[in-house]
Amino acid sequence: MLVLHYCPGACSIAAHILLEESGLPYAVRPVHFAKGDHLTPEFRAINPLAQVPVLESGSVRITQNVAILTYIADQAPQAGLLPTEPLARAEALSLLGFLSSEVHSAFAAIFGAGRLVASESAQAELVASRRARLDELFRQIDGRLAGRTYAIGDRFGVCDAYLTPFFRWASLIGMPTDPYPHYVAHQARVSARPAVQRVDAREESARAAA
Repeated sequence: MLVLHYCPGACSIAAHILLEESGLPYAVRPVHFAKGDHLTPEFRAINPLAQVPVLESGSVRITQNVAILTYIADQAPQAGLLPTEPLARAEALSLLGFLSSEVHSAFAAIFGAGRLVASESAQAELVASRRARLDELFRQIDGRLAGRTYAIGDRFGVCDAYLTPFFRWASLIGMPTDPYPHYVAHQARVSARPAVQRVDAREESARAAA
């Protein structure tokens, strides 16, 4: 059975959603950052980088969302979570890479500004620059989603799962989403999916129990 180590509300929700959509048997192990669970020797033995998600498949531990999402999709081909046609698959993998290298890193700089630069003025400058960059990136995402039900055509897949945490994080930094109507509509469709609602309920329950 697959085992997902995740933190409620973190980027690991993408893997959590995809597992629920896949129909594969899996178990979850909450890792609460606020409690320092990720810094314990037990979790560092699972991932020395002290990061989530981590997906255990037998004796193998997979890290990094792009690898985890691709692996889950490939384990459940009947769910159609990742295209098999070469060009469509390349488009999906390109979008996953963009979200990981550009969007995720911009949010990481905002959330971790205090760890990256020392002075408050430098932190404020860094946050402002990354917020401006996120506006550019969200506009690119919004344009990409125009006229589409989901990120890659009309079928839910890996990219839709990975787009979800970033849209939700916008509210955490006070970033309005009105300028990105196609992204807003996309996320409304994603949030209405029964699998996503089950994941949201499970993560909220885990957060409340922490």
